[in-house]
Amino acid sequence: MKKLILITGLIFFMCSIVSFGQDKETTMKKGKKDQTELYNDFYISYGTGTIYYFIENEGLKANSMSGTFLVGFSRSVNKVIAVGFQLSYTNIDRTGVDNYNYQWPQNIDQKDNMWQGIANVRFRYINTPTFCMYSGIGMGVTMDYYKKTESSITTKGQKLLPAGQLTLLGFRVGRTLSFFGEFGIGTNSILNAGMSYKFGQ
Repeated sequence: MKKLILITGLIFFMCSIVSFGQDKETTMKKGKKDQTELYNDFYISYGTGTIYYFIENEGLKANSMSGTFLVGFSRSVNKVIAVGFQLSYTNIDRTGVDNYNYQWPQNIDQKDNMWQGIANVRFRYINTPTFCMYSGIGMGVTMDYYKKTESSITTKGQKLLPAGQLTLLGFRVGRTLSFFGEFGIGTNSILNAGMSYKFGQ
């Protein structure tokens, strides 16, 4: 009888240990969220290759640029679609020549400080716990604060321009904190890379 009680107690003790171990493992798994379960995405990045660089501005050609510094936020509607908004800044230096005075042509220098606001939609066609691939499209506006120097006279102004970005291929690697990169064409950049942080449900 004592042996039966001892064996029963030993079995109960072993079952308790196994059950505790399974509960602990489940809790650890639950604490590590998949990126598919986190709906809010905050990200910062740096890109290069804005189409503003290749377009002449009143006859002035770009000769240098800072690249595009970008901060954005998106919210998942479901596992495929996410909508969001992004703000970016790009500085472009332009030069040209005033040919109206043929005897003394004057050099023209212009600095464009371009602030963009773009609303966008992403379409994720691969979406796993630690990796996703997507495409996207966005439209918005650009405010160009420029400073123009001509014949030693400097003028300042601002003008409103259209903005848009088509992301042909984007990817994100990681769960909560991750790296992402994008290839596309638009007023933001052609190549773009940065860090992403996902949170919330």
